[in-house]
Amino acid sequence: MIAVHKLIWGILCFGGVFVMVAPAHSQQPVDGLRTVDVKRFGITVKAPVAWNLIVWSQDARAFVLRVPQEKKSSEGSVTCELTMAPETLAGIRKRMAAEAEVERQEIHPQRKLTLNRINPLDGKRFGDAKVQRFGERLDTLWEYPVDDMESRHEFTVRMIGGEMLYAFTLRTDQAHFDAYRADFEEMLAGAILVPPETSIRRMSGDLWMQRDFHFALKLPVTWRPAFGSNDKVLFYAVGKPHQKVNDNLVVRAGPAQALDLAKLRDSLPREITTGDPQAVVTAKLIKQGAEPALETLVQTRRDDQDITILERRFRGPKCNYEIKITCSADEFKQQEVEFRKTLDSFIEIAETPPKDPA
Repeated sequence: MIAVHKLIWGILCFGGVFVMVAPAHSQQPVDGLRTVDVKRFGITVKAPVAWNLIVWSQDARAFVLRVPQEKKSSEGSVTCELTMAPETLAGIRKRMAAEAEVERQEIHPQRKLTLNRINPLDGKRFGDAKVQRFGERLDTLWEYPVDDMESRHEFTVRMIGGEMLYAFTLRTDQAHFDAYRADFEEMLAGAILVPPETSIRRMSGDLWMQRDFHFALKLPVTWRPAFGSNDKVLFYAVGKPHQKVNDNLVVRAGPAQALDLAKLRDSLPREITTGDPQAVVTAKLIKQGAEPALETLVQTRRDDQDITILERRFRGPKCNYEIKITCSADEFKQQEVEFRKTLDSFIEIAETPPKDPA
């Protein structure tokens, strides 16, 4: 049954005029539900019309839906992310428990983990095909206290099929949590999840290979390949999500040609600060393997968050490459050594690499 609030919030009236806008990638509502179809990710869901589509097929996110909240509450959302699985559900569950223990020991913890459980998929609700492909789900629930009487909830369902990790997350105020969770579960049970085609393959030695351009690199622990924002991004990976900026790694390439790295070292900082006056930029020449490379480090702010950008530009035997890691400033301080190891690990490989013995 579709909750009454879906129909109420699905109608927008301005001066008595009925207005409904359906994006090209979502179908007109039927029985209080609208279909959201993300072909690049192989994901189709039916969501309440009250849940407005605000992000569609962007980076690792298949979609983000904004859900109505109480007037004084921060924005609520339903998000679907698709990445390559860095670990098993049991491994993710263990990591969530470790994060919860760290939070518990804080003087003023920002959140509390109240659910962290792996359950078998319910065949009656999800169907035999999903049960065979996924088998189980990891449910986690974080509660963020707002005041003594109120809290916010972040409920995530994760499933792994093949090498792909699906993460559906509901973020909402306490007042709407129970009703929205029922709608969320209904959406999840009816979701169509077709395995997408990706150009990234796992290799031995903890390497991830770009199949079409034949390069590979290692990623920081818990980071995983995801979908890039466009075809110019040959390799895209994500790390920790933050309130407005997700930690990410991008690899771009161009035709192999001479690079005047010394000239770039002198000109690039000026170009960056011209476009971003608050940025603090350092640039230096280093070695990428045996070849020279330009490394730039940018410290700036985006969406009221301090971020750090570490980038290397160099020429390889086949292409010129740019590798960029963008993350929160705090994360960079903690993981700088690992990030530099990731950049150092970049290699070009043979056209027909040996099969992974695993």
